[in-house]
Amino acid sequence: MFAIIGIVVVFGCVVAGYLMEHGNLRVLIQPAELVTIGGAAIGTVLIANPLHILKQIAGGIGGVFGGSKYTKQAYIDSLKTMYELLNKARKDGLMALETMWKSPTKARCLPKPRAFQEPSHPGLYL
Repeated sequence: MFAIIGIVVVFGCVVAGYLMEHGNLRVLIQPAELVTIGGAAIGTVLIANPLHILKQIAGGIGGVFGGSKYTKQAYIDSLKTMYELLNKARKDGLMALETMWKSPTKARCLPKPRAFQEPSHPGLYL
């Protein structure tokens, strides 16, 4: 969603700036120039990268327009965890957190969602 909004903002600002200087919009529409520049850019990417990288690029472009893999609940759980950790550090001191670093699955102040107890990406930061 933000990618589409970003594209609209870019084109809108370019057109608005051009019109502010009393430019003619028909001058901006140059199909031959777009084909030349776009073809050169796509050709350069194809020449410079092996096939597995091109597949990753295509997947990345699809990921830009797709949804996030993190849900609202994941963000809330993350904020709750940070609150409890910082609150414990404030009350008991930073050394109280040392025992939790050694065994995070046994710590009482950590939440019980699977995302924080499995050795996954969010769990690595605890």
